[in-house]
Amino acid sequence: MSFADIIGQETALAALRAAVAHDNIPQAYLFLGPDGVGKMTAAVEFAKALNCAQREPGEGDACDACVNCTRIAADQHPDVQRIAPDGEQTKIWQFWTRSGHPPGALESINFAPVAAPRRVYLIERAETLNEEAANSILKALEEPPPYVHFVLCAPSQTAVLPTILSRCQLIRFRQVPQDRLADALTARKALDPEEARLLAAYAEGAPGRALRLAETPELRGQREALLDLAARIADSPVIAAFRLAEDLRAAAKTKAKKGEDDGEADRTARGDLTRALDVLMAWHRDLLALSLRGPDAPIVHTDQRAALLIAARRYAPDQIAQNVEALFAFRRHVERNANAQLATEVLMLRLVPRKTPAAPGADKAPPPVPKRS
Repeated sequence: MSFADIIGQETALAALRAAVAHDNIPQAYLFLGPDGVGKMTAAVEFAKALNCAQREPGEGDACDACVNCTRIAADQHPDVQRIAPDGEQTKIWQFWTRSGHPPGALESINFAPVAAPRRVYLIERAETLNEEAANSILKALEEPPPYVHFVLCAPSQTAVLPTILSRCQLIRFRQVPQDRLADALTARKALDPEEARLLAAYAEGAPGRALRLAETPELRGQREALLDLAARIADSPVIAAFRLAEDLRAAAKTKAKKGEDDGEADRTARGDLTRALDVLMAWHRDLLALSLRGPDAPIVHTDQRAALLIAARRYAPDQIAQNVEALFAFRRHVERNANAQLATEVLMLRLVPRKTPAAPGADKAPPPVPKRS
């Protein structure tokens, strides 16, 4: 892979290519954008471009074939280190050595690179830096050795400390238009155009999520079960929420892989739930479109229009909007290790219709009762 293989993000990639080509590279970058839009992929490609053994002067992209490029792509290069959260936080011992932990990544910062021209530190989720860890890297970000570069990734400026923000050059990554994403899926994964359109809609402009969905064949079989569940939610009383939550977990579940340990099985289960939520969110966005724009509104699930119209009549428009927000919040909780059973039960309590919308004119005052003469 190279910069050219990243879907969308032409503006961000042009800035990175120009910096590499002209050897005018800031010591610290902060890549901003939603999850799955390509921040970390671009960060790895940037590290490859900086250290590519075959890159010609004036070029801004890596060859993707030399020993440095292949080792960086495999996360096996001694001069390029990726720092991912330990659970929900990125902690100080991951940067600086502390008793009972392996050597910190930044302990080598004052030593010259051993196998490449530059040392590059990639912080995958800067928003998870706890206060101690964030404060500990400020000096390194402000005055690193000339051969050191940092790339931090975060969803937004407000997600990181102002002291870190002020020490970094910002590169923004955007959501990719649905049509562009569908075309990329059709070309790269040989998908049927209709299936590619659906997966692009589920991915919400995030190429990383779209590619993961395309590489999950189980989703095709799950989709019908999840859409059936979505229709049943709209027709269920509050008391059915716990059974619906159980059905959601069952519909989302994929077969366990042989040899998975408990940690891998837990990550797989959370990934399954996240993919199921992509389908439910697209369904509820369709409900909102039909509720606000009428029966001919453009929707994702065109083959489900009749069922969606029936479901939309069971909700007030404001609850549909609240349901979409609840689904986004629930996905964040799942990604942050929330208890799946408890979270799905709370979610279903939010999603079932709370009140059937009143018929047109039902809110008008009844006519006065005529007085007896």
